Amino acid sequence: MGRVEVRPAEFTLVRYDAGLIAGITEELAAKVGVPDDLAIVIDVDEELPSPLTGSAVGIVDGTAVLWFSGGNFEDGRRRMEFDEAMARNELALSLFRARDRLQPGFAGAPPDDELSEAQRGVWDTWADGRAARIGEEVRPVRRQYIFRLYNGFTDVADAAFERLWSADELTWADLEAIGAECAEADPRPQAKRKGFRQESFRR
Repeated sequence: MGRVEVRPAEFTLVRYDAGLIAGITEELAAKVGVPDDLAIVIDVDEELPSPLTGSAVGIVDGTAVLWFSGGNFEDGRRRMEFDEAMARNELALSLFRARDRLQPGFAGAPPDDELSEAQRGVWDTWADGRAARIGEEVRPVRRQYIFRLYNGFTDVADAAFERLWSADELTWADLEAIGAECAEADPRPQAKRKGFRQESFRR
């Protein structure tokens, strides 16, 4: 488990256990297929509780850096308490996207802070579908609602969701093409809003 580093090593504002998070991450990394020699850093901002939730994935100098707000792992019924099921889902989804970023087919994928909400919705849907297939607990109804919110409440978007949910191998170009199909069929004005920004939580 030495390849997984959790920051902070000791939580003071929330009742989380860094060792438990590292262990879950190591287990999930094996299930997801993350290379054994890839170092993983889990950076949890415990100063950001629910409902301030957000996550980001990057490959920095050969290390997978996964950032989460503290709210991503928080029990919705008990403030500051760790929700293992929630954390497993968030970690599995982010590990799949980290693995994707290592593939040649994702060389052109923008950094997370440059993804639009629609692009992030497409990618997260594919990641969540794969998490379901490795036996992790997911919430497909919630995921589909989020997907529709940014990619359209249309038959085209619903068909795209099903394709993403069941797909095994895709490239960034494939995800872009699916997103473009949804945008073309969406009658709403295209706001082209950017997605999650870590710095926006501090304003």
